[in-house]
Amino acid sequence: MSTGTQHVMPPAVDVHDLFFLYDAPTGSVAALRGLSLHVSEGERLVVHGPNGSGKSTLLAVLAAEVAPSAGSVRVAGVDLARADDATRTALRRVRLGLIDQRARRSLRPELDAVDNVALQLRVSGRHRGEARLLAREALSRLGLEHLAARRPETLSGGEAQRVAVAAALAHRPTVVLADEPTGELDAGAADLVYDVLAAAVDDLGATLVLVTHDPRAARVADRVVRIRDGRLSEQWDPATPHSETLVVDDRGWVRLPDALRHGAGAVTGAVAVATADGVLLRGTGAAVLGDVDLPHEPHARGEVVASLDDVSVDYSGTPVLDGLSLEVRAGSLTVVSGRSGSGKSTLLRALTGLAPVDAGEVMLLGRRLADLDRDARAAVRRSGVAVASQGGSLVETMHVRDNLELARTARGLPDDGVLVDALCDGLGLTPLAHRTVSSLSGGERQRVAVARSLVVEPVLAVLDEPTSQLDEANAEVVARTLVDAARRGVAVVVASHDPVLLDTADEILELAGT
Repeated sequence: MSTGTQHVMPPAVDVHDLFFLYDAPTGSVAALRGLSLHVSEGERLVVHGPNGSGKSTLLAVLAAEVAPSAGSVRVAGVDLARADDATRTALRRVRLGLIDQRARRSLRPELDAVDNVALQLRVSGRHRGEARLLAREALSRLGLEHLAARRPETLSGGEAQRVAVAAALAHRPTVVLADEPTGELDAGAADLVYDVLAAAVDDLGATLVLVTHDPRAARVADRVVRIRDGRLSEQWDPATPHSETLVVDDRGWVRLPDALRHGAGAVTGAVAVATADGVLLRGTGAAVLGDVDLPHEPHARGEVVASLDDVSVDYSGTPVLDGLSLEVRAGSLTVVSGRSGSGKSTLLRALTGLAPVDAGEVMLLGRRLADLDRDARAAVRRSGVAVASQGGSLVETMHVRDNLELARTARGLPDDGVLVDALCDGLGLTPLAHRTVSSLSGGERQRVAVARSLVVEPVLAVLDEPTSQLDEANAEVVARTLVDAARRGVAVVVASHDPVLLDTADEILELAGT
């Protein structure tokens, strides 16, 4: 006989009053402050929030990579606050699917797509033959069978990310955690990744928690939430029209939503200050950042400091650059744009001598790179080139300020506290100056990488997707900093499809791909 009771499935993710503290020289820093979140089995949740709000820290806790400082966290039925290392490892290996922003960091370069997908299955205990068979099936289900024999370096950014999705989901996890999986992709490639991810999660009946700045991610969401200052600030149904509301934090700061920040016009009696949490109003006498165009006036073009002349690059018979020419001049900001896979990163590597070219000529700071061996090319870079790659090159265990000072020391430059302070102030890094890099969010790391590239006073600064993990307010801060560097005579080259950077460029090179 029925008792009239109804069985309620426990949530796939159940977080209550979660705190997470990072150690800092001035005391503990709270990345998460009493956050509570419940995600039902099979639900697709998108998490928004400004840089430094705690999004990536939340994912790290859910992925059992770090232990919560306080509060309760259950993922796929596992109590993470009480779990030992073996239980956490088993959870990651069997029940979780983890997708990173930088696909090539999770794909082994020596393996083709099939073996990269099979690798997760091997870790889960499958024999090689069975793992390869299941990997091919996983690629086929996602429409990626044509990439099976390709290695990561021959794939476009969008192709690599879709293969990474297949690899993360091949072992059929119950909870999928994705951290900015389309941050470095153009809109078309991003939509393909979202479609593949949504289809794969539906096929598995899995739960998805997707952290992103991209508003287009709402197209695959059942629910959207926003995190600010380490707490859940609001949530909404993506099918319902929604406008972000004003948020006043516990210090009295007012955070403006993007629509108001860009549409309200000047705010009398307020100075805009960009921080890790967004745009804040304080003091007197300035317009809100973003209400006015970025300061950008024509300036005198300088000498050519680097150039490509009829350059071609092939990867395993696949043309990436074909007869490309480019001149980079001192005092200019050049943005290299184009869809994912069009060759933006390859161009930057060729221009700086970090990758060989198959045809054509590359000149860097007056030297013909074809005449130089590897050590000589490195010496040219040390003499006046700064490179900020997508992966970054920061020392995780050192403080932000120490990373900047180390960069000058490595180049044989004298200490310059004034320059370090100016870059920290300009990029909103002063409150983070004495925190270790390992405690920073992805967006905060990107701003440190920009500062590190400029602190060595380069002739040429080359940056690959420097705003891919930034909200719009902080992307504008980076754009201002790069414009200022160009005005001081630095030749700045950026690979990006970010409209904030495109709007500030002196020159735009649009790559169509081959």
